[in-house]
Order: sequence, then structure tokens, then C-alpha cells
Amino acid sequence: MRTKNSHYISLLFLIVSFYTYSQSDPNNLVFNGNKESVKKNYIEAEVEYRKAISNDKTTSKAAHNLGNILFENENYDEAIQEYFKTQKNSELNLEKHSAFHNLGNSYMKKKDYAQAIEAYKNALRNNSEDDETRYNYALAKKFLEGDKRQNSQNNNESEDEKKDKSEDQKENKEQDQKSDQDSDSEKEKPKEQDQNEEKDEGGGLSKQQMENLLEAVNNIEKDLNQKLKSGKKKVQTTKKAEKDW
Repeated sequence: MRTKNSHYISLLFLIVSFYTYSQSDPNNLVFNGNKESVKKNYIEAEVEYRKAISNDKTTSKAAHNLGNILFENENYDEAIQEYFKTQKNSELNLEKHSAFHNLGNSYMKKKDYAQAIEAYKNALRNNSEDDETRYNYALAKKFLEGDKRQNSQNNNESEDEKKDKSEDQKENKEQDQKSDQDSDSEKEKPKEQDQNEEKDEGGGLSKQQMENLLEAVNNIEKDLNQKLKSGKKKVQTTKKAEKDW
């Protein structure tokens, strides 16, 4: 990406003024800011430009040059504001073109390629013959198309991941259900085995049936013993009667 500096910093140094400016004159402050900028005393230059803007908010030169200082210091958000004020307040096509060009550069640094494209378009409307602006415009379009492809690919991958995750959850759920069924089946097996063992012990009868059968046999024996005892008593009574007679 090619960066375009202000066309007006160097021009101001070519002008020889025979007038004495006051310390509060915006033009004098811009001139002082330009001198500090050439010396790479960016902090001092920024102070002079801000003084000029404070005294005259419509001064486009001070806003444009301040934007350049902010851009060099990687303060792109504030630089964008100054470039925007420059193109708004300027009546010169070349100055508007330079402001829009550097506005596009600031958006490129922020990777906001859509805004950069619009800024470069506006720059070309004010100077359609600038090769640097055309180059940056084409570069911004290329980066924007690359972003769109990357976002589309990421969205497709995200959808595939969601689908895989859903299928995994479904498979895990089915496995859990099968595991529960197998567990229930294992719990039922001992009961069936106990019943079979009970049947085997009694020749096909369950334990409860054996107990009932034994109780019935005991009751029969008890009744039989009671009848035998009762019969003996009767016999003895009869014999005693015969003996008494």
C-alpha cells in the first residue's frame, strides 16, 4: 500500500512571506507545525496543528497535516476524523483528493476494506489520474474479496462442525440408551436364574410350591396322628367296659 503525504506541506515552504503573522494566526501555526514535522518533531508539530484548528475549526490544511501526524503514529481512528474534516472543509479538488486518499489508507490499516474502497473512489472522483490511488483501490478490492472467501469458508466449516457435533451427540445418546437396555437385561438374568434353580431343586417345582407341599404333608400327618390317638382311646374304653362287666 502506498501512502500519499500532503501536497501542501512542501508548498508552504516554497512561499516566502513578507508579512509578520501573530502567534495566534492559524496560517502561522500551520507553518510552524510544518517546520517541526520536517524535523520529525511530531509532538511539537501536533501541538501547532491543534492550536491552528482551535483558532479556526475550518482550516483544512491544519486538519490534513494533523491527520498525517496521527497516521504516522498509528493513531488511525483520530487520523480518519481529521481527514474527514479536511475533505469537508476544503474547496480544492487536489486537497480533497489527498484527504480521501489518506482516509482510504487509514481504513486499510484497520483492515476495513469496504470503507477503504469507498474512500479511494472519492479520491479518484477528485483526481482520476492518480496512479497511486488506483493501485490502492485495486489492492483494497483484492483484500475485500479475500476476506469474503475466508468468511464463507469459515462459515462452511462452522456448519460442518455443528453437523458433526449433532451427529456425535445423537450417536452418544443411542449408545447410552443401548447401554441402559443391556444393564436392565443383566439385572433381570439373576431373577430368572434363581427361579430356574428353585424349579430344579423340586423337580420342576418352585421353592414356594415345595414349602406349600411340605406344609400340606405335615398337616395330613398331624391329622392322621390325631385320628390314631382318638381311635386308641375308644378301643381302650371299650375294653375296660367289657372287663367291668
